[in-house]
Amino acid sequence: MDETSQSQTASTPQDNSLNMQRPVIISILYLANFVLGFSVFIGVILAYVWRGEERTSEWEKTHFTYLIRTFWIGFVVTLVFFFGMFFTIFATTWAFDGGPTTGAPRGGFFLLMLFGMLLFFAMSAWFAIRSILSLVKAGERRPMPNPKALLF
Repeated sequence: MDETSQSQTASTPQDNSLNMQRPVIISILYLANFVLGFSVFIGVILAYVWRGEERTSEWEKTHFTYLIRTFWIGFVVTLVFFFGMFFTIFATTWAFDGGPTTGAPRGGFFLLMLFGMLLFFAMSAWFAIRSILSLVKAGERRPMPNPKALLF
């Protein structure tokens, strides 16, 4: 390697610098939440902080907006799921306290629980798909086409 190519290499910024990989870090934290259960909170805090920085590029901002919306939509759906499941369990238990002669629909409880679990798994798949899409596009340094989309 001659002297001019060495000086060009030294002055060229590294493509894999931490600054360029911040959306990747957040996407990985989101996906790690399936195992850890808390890393999504670290990820959303980082997304808010990094989105507000002056040095953040426009393609990164689209990812941060996309990932912040992914967090909040997922958080609200999860809360609705848990409150719905709590209400279903509470209402069914209350109806069964009168005994088997109350005519309470026993099959309705299991049907509601099954529907709730399917909804929860669908929401988990939605969350994972959005995180993976951001991860892939950020790896290529491409912006998210529609960061305010509800689906993908």
